[in-house]
Amino acid sequence: MSEAGSVLLNGLAVSGIFLAWAACILLCLGGLALSAFSISGTWLVGIAALGAGFLTGPDRFPGWGALAGMFAVCAAVDIVEWCAASWGVRRRGGSAAAGWLALLGSLGGAILGGMVIPLLGSLAGMMAGSFALVYWTERRRLRKAGQAAHIATGAVLAGISMLLLKVVATAGLVLWLAAGLLS
Repeated sequence: MSEAGSVLLNGLAVSGIFLAWAACILLCLGGLALSAFSISGTWLVGIAALGAGFLTGPDRFPGWGALAGMFAVCAAVDIVEWCAASWGVRRRGGSAAAGWLALLGSLGGAILGGMVIPLLGSLAGMMAGSFALVYWTERRRLRKAGQAAHIATGAVLAGISMLLLKVVATAGLVLWLAAGLLS
């Protein structure tokens, strides 16, 4: 191979590695942004960590243990999210049906809100959908508007708590990945 050909191949290899690291950084930033809108961004950071693992090699950070830990955090955040709305309703005295409807309302509201106003509408729709379905269910069950609103507020507070948890978990994963790679 000529000298020019080897220089070209070396340049392409360096460019590819640069682009791969840039993709890892963009995945981490995207995960943080999605988490701020109550969409699970932890998985994007997990994918970035997996990519970083391929770039650094098997004997360097992040190894299989760190990757398993990161993906365990991703799964735990999603499991807690699935239970949060129901827990928020049940903690305030709501029925099991209202707990399931809180989850359904948050999913449906997020989808519909996202169609109206991308990203920000998802967050508002999630809260409104959850509150509306729980309020409707508990209003019919209890025949008391004040108590139904109190219970429905529990679903909204659980949603806000999950938003904070997602942001903190995603930021923690990004910091873990960055600290491990820079050490």
